[in-house]
Formats: sequence, C-alpha cells, structure tokens
Amino acid sequence: MTLLIIVIVLALIFDYINGFHDAANSIATIVSTKVLSPFKAVLWAAFFNVIVILLCQNKLLGFEFKVADTIAKIVKTEAITMTVILAGLLSAIFWNLLTWWYGIPSSSSHTLMGGFAGAAIAKAGFGVLADVGKIYLTLGFIFLAPLIGMILAYILTVIIMNVCERANPGKAQNWFKRLQLVSSAAFSLGHGANDAQKVMGIIAAAMIVFANTESKEDYKNHPWTHVKTVYKIDTAYYAMDSSCLIMDTIDGQPVCVAEKSNFGKKGKAKDKTWVAVKSSDIMSDFVRDNKTYVSAPKESFVSVSALKSKKDIADIPIWIQYACFMAIGLGTLSGGWRIIKTMGTRITKVTPLEGVAAETAGATTLYLTQLFGIPVSTTHTITGSIVGVGVAKRVSAVRWGVTRSLLWAWILTIPVSGTIAALLYWILSAVM
Repeated sequence: MTLLIIVIVLALIFDYINGFHDAANSIATIVSTKVLSPFKAVLWAAFFNVIVILLCQNKLLGFEFKVADTIAKIVKTEAITMTVILAGLLSAIFWNLLTWWYGIPSSSSHTLMGGFAGAAIAKAGFGVLADVGKIYLTLGFIFLAPLIGMILAYILTVIIMNVCERANPGKAQNWFKRLQLVSSAAFSLGHGANDAQKVMGIIAAAMIVFANTESKEDYKNHPWTHVKTVYKIDTAYYAMDSSCLIMDTIDGQPVCVAEKSNFGKKGKAKDKTWVAVKSSDIMSDFVRDNKTYVSAPKESFVSVSALKSKKDIADIPIWIQYACFMAIGLGTLSGGWRIIKTMGTRITKVTPLEGVAAETAGATTLYLTQLFGIPVSTTHTITGSIVGVGVAKRVSAVRWGVTRSLLWAWILTIPVSGTIAALLYWILSAVM
C-alpha cells in the first residue's frame, strides 16, 4: 500500500512536469505571433487540457481511454512490480527535467514508455515486452507522427495561401489571429487527452499489481484502487458466466438455455473462465415465466480462454481520471518557457496563418492516433507541423541545424530513459 501511494504521487508529479515541459506544444505559436500574452496563453491551453476529460468519459471525438490501456500493457503483467513502475517513473522524471533545463522539446510520452520498459527488462529480460507489434508501431510513430504533421501542415498552408491570395492583408491577419485561438484549443484538447492517459495507464498498472499481490479481503477494503478490466474476444461472439447456463432439450436436440440479460456485450467478457457463443449460433428468443431466454446448441459454446482473449482496461477510478487531467493542466499553467522559445522562434518564424495550419495539422494527427490507441508524442507532432509550414514558404526558412538536434534527442529518449530506469531498478532492488 505504501509503495502504491508513492507510485501514484510520483506519477502525478510526472504528469505535472509533463504539463509544463509540453506547454510549448500548445502555446508556442500563439505566443510568438502575439495572439495572446504568455499568461493568457497558458490559461487558455490549461483549460482545454483539463476540460477534455468530459470528451474522454463520453467517448466523443474518438477520445476513449485506449492510450491508457496501451501504456499499461507495454510489458507482460507478470513482469510488472511496484519497483519496476517506481524505477520507470523516477527515470522519466529525471529525463524530463534534464531536457527541460536545456530547452530540448523531447517526448514525455516516450520517456515514460522507455522508463517503464527499461525497468521491466532489467527485471526479467526482453521477453517481458508484451505486444511487440504495438511497440514497433509506437517506435515507428517517432518518425511518422512528425512526418504526418509536416505533410498536413504543408498542404493546409498551401491551400490557405491560395484561397486567401486576394484577401486584404490586414483583415486576413485579424481573422487568422482569431482562428489561431480555435486551432490552439483543438491541439490542447488532443494534448491533454493523449498525455494524461499515459499517466493513467501507469497508475492503472500499479493498481492491478496491488490487486494481484494483496489478499482478496484487503483488496475489497480499498475500493479506491479498483480498476475494472474486460477480456476482449472476437466481435462475432457473445460471452456469459457459465453458471448461468441451463441444460435443456428443444425438438430432441440438446441445447444450453440462458436468460438474455445474462449475456455480456458482444466481443467482451468479464472473466477468462466465461463461455462464449457465436451470435449466428443463437436460436430465436422465447419467453418463459415472464423472462426472455435464448438457446444455442451445446457444442456451440466455447471457453473465452480458448478464443485467445486479451485483457483490456475497461474503467479507471474516476478520482484518478480527474487527478491526472488536473495535474497536466496545472503543469501547463506553470509553462515551460525554455522550450517555448525553441518551438516558437528557433525552428522557423511563424505567422498567425501558419500558426493555424501548424496547430490544425498537429491536432488532426493527435485525433487520428488517439482513435487507434497509439501513444504518440505531442512534441514530435507539433514540431513536424511547424517544419511543414516553414517548408511551405521555402526550404531555407527552416533552421535545419536545430531540427537535426531535436531529432537526435527524440531518437535517444527511449534508450537513455530505459537505461536509467534499468540502473534505478537494480539500485532499488538492492536497497528495498
């Protein structure tokens, strides 16, 4: 319990640091174009970082908690311990503070993932990596996210410039300043949803470890730690508790009968010991004693475990959700001015028109990756988008020397944070 509380506190501290480290992602362009003062800009971004929780909870705009689930399952459940999570968080906090101090816009997301994976590998070797396909996909998006952002920003800039070619420059400037507030808000929504979820995933992993190590009685006494999970199965199947099945005979054929209300949602099961049946095998409904029943041939039922189901996080305690979104919002409110300077002026000079294009492209990229549960870096995404608007003017408008330095920082983030986490794990294991 003590370790769990320490992990939760450290996770929220990391979330706060993530907010001020990545504040530049949302506000660098509106500050550099003087659309808002720095103080108003961080207030604007922080508000949308926090309010996005309502969209996530209501599954609007694709903002479900898929990213949190992906982060929690980077490594196999049996390899996760409180010490692993603690080492990963300490490594992530250290690397984030170091890169903030030197004004390097590195990825907080990849720092956290690298730390978590590095500590787990130190404990049990490379075999602990769970969904290798998703890991490769996440690694691929180190380069794909900024590339997609760059291409979208370039296309948007070219379209806007052609559409507004004959517009009055003064009026157009004022309109784009207003529009930049909208595009900045859209990016802040994506930033809050994507990054707060990563911390939620780490805390959920810690709570699952707590559930597996405590006695059933002690676990019941701490409902604030309860993470709901479901088993994901083929969407052609309905699942249900096998104890609810009744053996019967219809037209001489042995069947299993159950109340319709006992069937779970299609494609999901609460327990791996449940049974599942294809929807196409279910016979027509019938009513008995004012209750609706369904039946299916006995041989149609299979165990959920036989369907190679995967365990997904279905729900995280509501207080954790609000705490994570509030922490990142407060962090954004603090502002990371060293990185804002790098993002807003050192890569390329940005006008309100280009700010709208960059933020819209970045927000679109975040929404798309969020939809598929891919934990991408908001830093990489907006950096690529800023490069894209610079290239739309001319290739020489981008300070490629700065961009190359940033690229090296991105490449090194995961292996460095992973190595630090491994060292911390060995130290903590020796002293605890």
